[in-house]
Amino acid sequence: MRVDVAIVGAGPVGCFVGKILADRGLDVVIVEEHGEVGNPACCTGIVGVKGLEELGIKPGSWVLGKLRGAVIYTPSNEPIELTRGMVEAFIIDRAEFDRSLVKNAAKAGVTFLLKQRCVDLIFDDGPVIKLGGMQKSELNARIVIGADGPVSLVARKAGFIKSCKYIRCVQVETIAEARDDIAEVYFGKTFAPGFFGWLVKAGDVCRVGLGATEGNPNRMLQYFLTNHPVVSRKIRGRILNICSGLVPEPLSRDICANDILLVGDAAGHVKPLTGGGIYTGLSCAKLAAQAIVNTLESGVARKLKGYESAVRKKFGREFELGIRARKLFCQMSDEDLNLLLGLLRRDDVKEIVLKNFDFDHHGRTIRALMFKAPELLGSTGLKRVLKYARFLTKS
Repeated sequence: MRVDVAIVGAGPVGCFVGKILADRGLDVVIVEEHGEVGNPACCTGIVGVKGLEELGIKPGSWVLGKLRGAVIYTPSNEPIELTRGMVEAFIIDRAEFDRSLVKNAAKAGVTFLLKQRCVDLIFDDGPVIKLGGMQKSELNARIVIGADGPVSLVARKAGFIKSCKYIRCVQVETIAEARDDIAEVYFGKTFAPGFFGWLVKAGDVCRVGLGATEGNPNRMLQYFLTNHPVVSRKIRGRILNICSGLVPEPLSRDICANDILLVGDAAGHVKPLTGGGIYTGLSCAKLAAQAIVNTLESGVARKLKGYESAVRKKFGREFELGIRARKLFCQMSDEDLNLLLGLLRRDDVKEIVLKNFDFDHHGRTIRALMFKAPELLGSTGLKRVLKYARFLTKS
């Protein structure tokens, strides 16, 4: 089989870019190793309202709830509520959301090869995907898109991955006490070193999870559920579902070369501070689609590099600031976090955050806080000013 574009992975980003390309008249095939799209999916399922509007995606039956704010728990378990009183994000059913994008792609003319796994990618006269499944075969394409997740085979075969830095996440669904419109975020190195924990109401259940950059996240989650002084009191039922996954670091891999592109988690297109990748992945997928159309219509291979420059233009500074802020966060002790997060109780600091907050673009908030940072750090003592001066200078 020979097609214009072959996409490995039928997740939301793969289906989204496939639909755009099919709408432009290209012959598109999506290879998916599972027999059913949408399962398994491990995701907290929080997507920004403005981001969906920008992408032209209208809310559907996959919306389970609406978020108007968050309660942040410091390592000492002091709650700080942040809200503007408006709907900032939707809690979604990821499986239903994925299937809605599959239907859109199929209507546009995309062909799906289910229960077919990409087992190899070779480079002959154009890329050739080796398929493993009930019937082993080959798929020739003018362009291959890797939409196959954080440990992407396409990325590895193309030599795109520079480093393998991941946040390891694990999440359960259970019955718990939680507000319908507020996400709870928990900080503390005991149970979530290098990241944070969360508790979010999603329809009739709650999603409770955490991420970590070291240690065993499964054991940490068990501790979080049973021993955390706040979370353990909220759990009301047994574990209904458990899942785990990896969040890649942005800018840790190349995203295109010759006739190969990466999108979504495979490309590391996630928000550095939260690990969310739905909006970022879909937004970059639009940029990938335009670069592919430009390349195939013109016959000029170098136009594919326009994808990388377009992503850099839209998200490069965002990624860099987020990565730098995360590195700062990872250096902080729980004592530091208690002091700095506690500053959110100050009216002036809270005003900065709420005024500049954008669910899908964190750079504006980071820059606003950095402008205020010398004064804020000064109030915590000279020792901390010196400790983080290097970060402030680079920012």
